[in-house]
Amino acid sequence: MSFDQHDMFRERLNAMPLSAGRRGVAAMVLVEIVRWMPEEGAVCSVTVDELGDLLNLRLGEVLSAVGTLAELGSIELIEQGAVTLIRLVPMALAKCGQQLGKEIGEAIHFHTAWKRRLRHAIDTGQTDISVEDVARDDHCDFGRWLYGPALSDADRNGAYENICQLHKQFHRIAAATLQLALSNKKKEAEQAMSATGIYARASTRLIWALSGWRRVVAT
Repeated sequence: MSFDQHDMFRERLNAMPLSAGRRGVAAMVLVEIVRWMPEEGAVCSVTVDELGDLLNLRLGEVLSAVGTLAELGSIELIEQGAVTLIRLVPMALAKCGQQLGKEIGEAIHFHTAWKRRLRHAIDTGQTDISVEDVARDDHCDFGRWLYGPALSDADRNGAYENICQLHKQFHRIAAATLQLALSNKKKEAEQAMSATGIYARASTRLIWALSGWRRVVAT
């Protein structure tokens, strides 16, 4: 990774609404990834589990960090069976400027923000949106765009079907988590929101898939 690219990703990271601890862990993970594969576009054979061992981090911390880096467009996660490998994204792809990339990038930020909305519901028992609306994957801006006329038949090839499935699953689980929060089942809602909980896993899978799709449409 060039110094310019490293600085660009650090600037993006610093601009994200993260706690100092989460930002520091993400920066630490990025440095370790770059150490393992200094060339842009290289695939790193180190897995998420191995990163945790190398940096003495819990699995949840590593998953959160790589999710943040994937959202930034600095890495791509490659599923190979039960193993997740990591690819460093070249500068040209990281600077995706096409309309599709813009829409997907906005979807990443919007769906990442759902964590804060659910956290508020858990803490207060209140929400500004109904469980039924949350459950609908065609109700949010991204869902309307995903199923709407803006996408061509060519755009609906490749990762599209997988994105649709993951997006639908995310909204179903987000709705179930919100229902728990509004039903005074705070412990169950907290478990779903934990680093290895069902909501966290669904969110991570969607964000990773969206990040990968954004890079594909940039080529």
